[in-house]
Amino acid sequence: MGYKEDSVAMNDAHILPNVTQNMVDEQDLSGPTPDHVRSTFHRYAKLFTAADAKAIADLYSPDAIVRDPVTAPAVTGRQDIEKWYQACFDAAGPMDMTVAEDVRVAGRYGAASFTVFAGAETTAFRSDTLDVMVFDDDGLITSMTAYWGPTNIHMLEKA
Repeated sequence: MGYKEDSVAMNDAHILPNVTQNMVDEQDLSGPTPDHVRSTFHRYAKLFTAADAKAIADLYSPDAIVRDPVTAPAVTGRQDIEKWYQACFDAAGPMDMTVAEDVRVAGRYGAASFTVFAGAETTAFRSDTLDVMVFDDDGLITSMTAYWGPTNIHMLEKA
């Protein structure tokens, strides 16, 4: 379909079809700004690549919950979240995480695809995830749920 994209501010969205306009109007847009949510996703990826478990944990509220992957038991509380990330970094070695697509934001909710490259001495892999984060009014992450499974892990040959 040959459409030309024209960015329209949500306040000017009156040209949307009624059903879409109603969905936009009914959204709860409380919480941090969309720019804050987007920047947190990008900061998270940089800190993950740097293997900085403490700085990642500081992105979370004190009683936050992490499920990574979504089928795993919950990790609760900033202190345990820091330990969990550190254990991941210790086990996997160097990793490189990037935001694979645009961050989607709806009020205090954000979602984005990440690509993680990891490599040990003899094996390397790519993992593709979809992470959903919920933020409190102070802009801290209250929950992070990562959607991925065995079909999202791709073994790579070391060059």
